[in-house]
Amino acid sequence: MRKVFTNGHIVLPDRVAEDISLIIEGDRIVSTDYIGGTDGMEVVDLNGGWLLAGFVEMHLHGGDGSDFMDGKVEDFQKACRIHCAHGTTSLCPTATACSNEELFDLFDTCREAMAKGDLGADILGLHLEGPYLSMARKGAQPAHLIRNPDPDEVDLILEKANGLIVRWSGAPELEGMETFAKKMKEHGILCAIAHSDATAEEVIEAHKWGFSLVTHAYNSTTFVHKVGQIVHGGIVEASNILDDMDLELIGDGCHIPKEVMWCALKIKGPERVALITDAMRAAGQNVTTSFLGNPNDNNPVIIEGGVAKLPDRSFYAGSIACSDRCYRNAVNVCQLSPVVVSKMMSATPARILGRDAELGSLEVGKRADLVIMDTELQVKKVFVKGQLVSES
Repeated sequence: MRKVFTNGHIVLPDRVAEDISLIIEGDRIVSTDYIGGTDGMEVVDLNGGWLLAGFVEMHLHGGDGSDFMDGKVEDFQKACRIHCAHGTTSLCPTATACSNEELFDLFDTCREAMAKGDLGADILGLHLEGPYLSMARKGAQPAHLIRNPDPDEVDLILEKANGLIVRWSGAPELEGMETFAKKMKEHGILCAIAHSDATAEEVIEAHKWGFSLVTHAYNSTTFVHKVGQIVHGGIVEASNILDDMDLELIGDGCHIPKEVMWCALKIKGPERVALITDAMRAAGQNVTTSFLGNPNDNNPVIIEGGVAKLPDRSFYAGSIACSDRCYRNAVNVCQLSPVVVSKMMSATPARILGRDAELGSLEVGKRADLVIMDTELQVKKVFVKGQLVSES
């Protein structure tokens, strides 16, 4: 049976439509401009609320007390389900710097979770954040696990992953990263700059190798600075002048102020800026303490002011936001239009991941991944592949 979504604000790629309905059949959108009766169709009443494309989250570590690296299918299920309940319909589980044994366990658990299903959100593949990072910009990443790339190790990881990795973030200034980047290109893996102390010159060179995205831009990234007594631009300046370099911003309202959001959009536009949560295990919970990564590694964090921090408050340790919080922050605080925010949270990350032919916008022929929000921008219903998977 067809489903018709009506009586609300429908956020299309170029406008917000209010006097039309959207129709899905099976797992596809079949009409975005329907005007007519509803006989023979299942009616989904928006009740004056909002219908958006499902959020595509390409950088998150966990939620609801679980981390994707905990090694259990149940933790994948908990994290995926809590983010799905907040509007995320597809995602990339993210690993921090870790041992190869932990990484291989992650691969096995991810495969098992995907085979078992019942996750709510669809897993698009894994994101490795590290271990090839800069010690100078490591943030909350575990220092004892950060290292330079070794070609044999990279080949082994790729062999064990067997296609699971869709993006890999690292510091391009490290020795061996040119070879690493070219290997990623051979395997069709998105190569991103992260936790890096690179100069603008190094970023521009790395862009030639295949680095095309800045991971959580403005956080653990360089600005104009001195090396010795010579002033250099940083990652931010280089990304601004490279027209086809994409940025991801943590949209929780804590990691970057609204002025930085405005600046990034003015320079790059929403087609090149994706919003992410960078959520850790405390996302979706009401707690004051938690752990970053494996709780057995003595890595506690505190939760205050709506964000996770290292206990000495020297660094943020990931956000506790789900995607709907990022959406509300962008609309209510940053005063961006729903069309722009939907693009940043759905269409742009889908395009960056090479999945925009089927995901990221309300267009005929695309997958029916849908989020219904009420007039207060709280998530009420989530559909994945046309099926209702979460309701509040």
